[in-house]
Amino acid sequence: MPSDLFLETLNDETAAIPVAEFAEMSDLSPSELGEFARVWFGMEEDRQRNIITAMVEAAEENAELDFSAVFKMCLRDKDEFVLEKAIEGLWENEDRSVIPSLDQVLHSDRSPGVRAAAAVALGKFAVLAQEGKLLARDVNTLHNSLMAVLQDLDQPLEVRRRSLEAVAPINTSEIRSLVSEAFESDDLELKSSSIFAMGRTGEPDWLPLLIQELDSPEPSIRYESAHACGELAEEDAVPHLIPLLEDDDYQVQLAGINALGKIGGDLAKKVLINCIRDGDASLEDAAKMELENIEFMEDPLGFASGV
Repeated sequence: MPSDLFLETLNDETAAIPVAEFAEMSDLSPSELGEFARVWFGMEEDRQRNIITAMVEAAEENAELDFSAVFKMCLRDKDEFVLEKAIEGLWENEDRSVIPSLDQVLHSDRSPGVRAAAAVALGKFAVLAQEGKLLARDVNTLHNSLMAVLQDLDQPLEVRRRSLEAVAPINTSEIRSLVSEAFESDDLELKSSSIFAMGRTGEPDWLPLLIQELDSPEPSIRYESAHACGELAEEDAVPHLIPLLEDDDYQVQLAGINALGKIGGDLAKKVLINCIRDGDASLEDAAKMELENIEFMEDPLGFASGV
């Protein structure tokens, strides 16, 4: 339980809190959360913002810290900065109990940015649904909630396109139709989202179109197409990804390397080895990392024994 001294420090607007002391807020029980909440809701807004930002950063640096109880509590916070940080902090959390709260944010009158963040967070659960790790009723909730946004043309574009990306792993015929429709859009961001969604569907039928878009004049489209090819992990894409390693855009080059690492296979390994040996020095570390990923996927036990 957070100590009385810690709670007093927390409530003192002038007191700095050393990062090490944030451990007192890790893995709180319901009663401990109640003690924390009484202090939290009496704080000034700026104090809350500083603390939750520090908590998110601390959790990213130390996987043993679990602030999920606090982040879940903040999903109903009136301050949008705190709310968005709470959503960010729950990124690794796979507890289905957060789905209703995220759904409520998605369909609230919050700003488009916050609602889009909620859609992105729901997309993580759509991936779990694709993997058969979610209850049927939760899959229905996700599908119906995200589709309701997509079918409402009055919704902000940012919220609609993030909802398209999020729902893609459920991969129904209706979803595929919406992805195709978005791909034909004149809006570059919506088209980019459609390509991102293609990769998330896990549907190999999208591959010819993605290969075609690797030659797009738009760097953002080449980037998303490379990423989607990596998600589909089809070796037929590898020869078409190779030219991206000499792309004029550095982020596109990195996307090509990352895709090769996800796809794997002999040709991808050969290309990455050549990149390490003869390629641009700025790409060497990325190529090494992806080559290690391939070797790990091929032989996890052998890779570990060589470390």
